Amino acid sequence: MNQKTIISTFLLSFGLMFGTAQVSHAQAESSNKFPQIEQPLSLKLLVTLGGLGLIGAEVWWFVFSKTKSQQAQTHQGVQELDIIVDGGYAPDRIVVNLGQPVRLNFFRQDPSSCLEQVLFPDFHQAADLVLNQTTTVEFTPQKSGSYTFHCGMNMFRGVVEVQNTEDRADRDISQVNHNSHIPAVRELAEPEALSAQLHQGIQEMDIKVERGYEPARIIVQAGLPVRLNFFRQDPNNCLGKVLLPDFNIKADLPLNQAISLEFTPHQPGEYRFTCGMEMFHGIVEVRESGTASQQNRGEKVITHDRN
Repeated sequence: MNQKTIISTFLLSFGLMFGTAQVSHAQAESSNKFPQIEQPLSLKLLVTLGGLGLIGAEVWWFVFSKTKSQQAQTHQGVQELDIIVDGGYAPDRIVVNLGQPVRLNFFRQDPSSCLEQVLFPDFHQAADLVLNQTTTVEFTPQKSGSYTFHCGMNMFRGVVEVQNTEDRADRDISQVNHNSHIPAVRELAEPEALSAQLHQGIQEMDIKVERGYEPARIIVQAGLPVRLNFFRQDPNNCLGKVLLPDFNIKADLPLNQAISLEFTPHQPGEYRFTCGMEMFHGIVEVRESGTASQQNRGEKVITHDRN
């Protein structure tokens, strides 16, 4: 229990004690007017035990009760889950993976004004929930842990539990090795790296924008101009912009149109490009000049037909 809860409990207990003392004092003053009715000891004990039971049930409900968690399902690269808003949130404990976009679809059935809004303080998200309509909240968790979301009056709450998939995979592999004594190998899927094709002194690559970027990893040489041709086919608003922060580039991507971005990288390294909400990512890998080194590594080269 946190410090704020302890202080609130202390103040509440003090208020109850003070109120009881005032009532006892008032009863003493009015005893000469009304005869005092002595209650049986068994009745007093029953009332006391009933009150303690209610207090214990309330403490268990708000502090110790833990509902069953539900794992978000990955669909087109986004972890997604539907949540019914009716007297609270169902489910109210959602498990997601670290570093992957999350989309929570809230469907509000409860007319209570308290549930008109949902807030995710740790992700700086707040949304109005229209009655009998679905409202979507999207974010990408970058750190594992438990994050609370709640209604506008902080009366109803839920938890987003962010898990590190690599740590969980390591635990699963350790369990397999312990049970079967068979070595296990975990392979991490990475996007295929494609090298841009040099044409008239410019390194060029076509990138399809649909549920992300294809290819999502482009290899270029340092010191030569680069032209990336983005063709957006996905109506998702998040993909309406593309940003290359290391090259100070930000561009709108109209639907079903080709947009070219040009820059010249001078330093080898990996440079990220993202959508407007940083939900989808790609990498421009800049290497030292020399096509021979690329051929030796066996990277796939995209050839553009300019005839």
